[in-house]
Amino acid sequence: MKERIYTLLTLTCILFVSLIGRSCARTGTPPSGGPKDTIPPVLISITPGEGTTEFPRTGGKVQLLFNEYTIVKNQNDIILSPPTKKKPTTKIKGKNIIVALQDTLQEERTYTLDFGQTLVDNNEGNIAPKLVYAFSTGSVVDSMYFTGSVFDSKTLKPVSKALVAVYSDLSDSACFLTTPDAATKTDDWGFFVIRNIKPEPYRVYAYSDNDGNYKYDPNADDVAFCDSVFVPVEVVRDSIFELGGFLMKDTLKCLSRNSMVSLKMFRELQSVQYLQNSGRRTEKSGFLKFSAANVQINSLEFFGIDSNQVILQYNRTRDSIDFWINSKYRLSDSLLIKVDYMKTDSTGVLSPAVENLSLAVMEEKSDNNAPKQETTKKEKDTVFVLSSKVTAETIESEGIELFSEWPLIEIIRDSIRFVETNPKGKKSDKSYSLVQDSIEVTKYRFIPSDALIKGYDYEVTFPKGTMTNLYRLPNSETSVKFQVPQDEKLSTLILDLSSVPCRIIIEMTDESDKVVRTLTAVEDTQLSIPYVKAGKYKIRITRDLNGNGYADTGNLLEKRQPEMVAFYQTSPGQSVLEIPESVEITQEINVESLFR
Repeated sequence: MKERIYTLLTLTCILFVSLIGRSCARTGTPPSGGPKDTIPPVLISITPGEGTTEFPRTGGKVQLLFNEYTIVKNQNDIILSPPTKKKPTTKIKGKNIIVALQDTLQEERTYTLDFGQTLVDNNEGNIAPKLVYAFSTGSVVDSMYFTGSVFDSKTLKPVSKALVAVYSDLSDSACFLTTPDAATKTDDWGFFVIRNIKPEPYRVYAYSDNDGNYKYDPNADDVAFCDSVFVPVEVVRDSIFELGGFLMKDTLKCLSRNSMVSLKMFRELQSVQYLQNSGRRTEKSGFLKFSAANVQINSLEFFGIDSNQVILQYNRTRDSIDFWINSKYRLSDSLLIKVDYMKTDSTGVLSPAVENLSLAVMEEKSDNNAPKQETTKKEKDTVFVLSSKVTAETIESEGIELFSEWPLIEIIRDSIRFVETNPKGKKSDKSYSLVQDSIEVTKYRFIPSDALIKGYDYEVTFPKGTMTNLYRLPNSETSVKFQVPQDEKLSTLILDLSSVPCRIIIEMTDESDKVVRTLTAVEDTQLSIPYVKAGKYKIRITRDLNGNGYADTGNLLEKRQPEMVAFYQTSPGQSVLEIPESVEITQEINVESLFR
């Protein structure tokens, strides 16, 4: 009887297990591995200890022990300061990370190993808390520090991963020729801490260091610099907020850090000046290209040609010249030009130099694969086409842009017709101004003199022969029709500018930083920006001290910072201006206060 009961119980258990197994197989759901690990690795110990003195100058190693398996994401992100030619190497041994220093260290010198955000756990990639390990090859660990931020000089956006370097050598050539006394890299917010340095004067630079040699290369790197020497006065302590670790996604905490130094990064223009290239595009046109901006021309002589017949056009940065010869006679096959200009000599100083050029017309490359097309030579040889560009939203402030392939030598302004037509069909002539561009001699701007009216039609007509170009060809008849926008949802932004210290450039940008409107002011004034679509905008203001219409870059050796740029802030730390539909908004801007 007992045997029967035992057998029955055994069969029942087998059947139960079988049913459970089939049920599990049918679910299709894998076994749960538990909640995701979000805890970063914890440093248990560091050997030798933090603040070690008499650290070995050769063959030195630092061992980090974590509570879990930890890896190094990118060995190059570990920064030894002061830097050495050979970078530290790392090796994983269980839960230990061993850092080996490859070069001989300097005597009586404090060093730091900054691990940035490169230490992460092996499973989920959780970033270990910020770790900067300080040690000394002498008997004392230097303890001063300072903080700062690096921004792009034009956009004012933070620059991440820029190398910040300090030099006790205060000479101008130090950052070109030697490695820094201390260095670090900026985080995602452009913020940096230089720590464990001496309380002495330093030159402070930031550069992109694209080749990773800890030296500034003006041909490859962007750069920023402090106007004067900086002496750190703060001592490293565990309680210093800025020396702690920060999650880059924690915006409030990252922005609340105090920067003692603010650096604006820019790209230098080439400073070595010489005549780089020259050529003759057509019989009557050519160019001179120089290696550096703001070339100084003492004299420019075209042999056999009266100076009144020469039309010159510098580009915006004044490193090249386009020229045209206004002559109705055929020019020589070789155009002789004498250029007297300031050239950089072998000592690096600008000195007068004379170059004699003989320019022949450049041969055009033929494309044998291009399909042959019939051309209306008669039309092409008797008129030229005047191109135009008009934007309804900016027609009142910026007018119509007009372009000609060649310079114009004559304009019969009385021939131009500007007609307004009201909704009832009544036409009336309106006044205007036609202004040549200050930079491009082949570009003009047609600007209505009076306010334009919604619902009215406008047409500008340039009859044939109104203009004559360099080749004595008249324009073909051109008409431009336009209306001002009638969308009732559009808004108007009025900028009430006060304390305008100099000529300024005002740029209105959208959320993608695209410039949608550009205006200028030279004194306190009120500027109206009509026909603005609802959205988020920023107002960027540039101090245009030399009046050339754009933000000039800086120069390191001349200790010249880039022209100052600032964003209007609607409230502290908030530069976004949100414009709703169908409103007129006035913003009062004290320009001088923006640049303090």
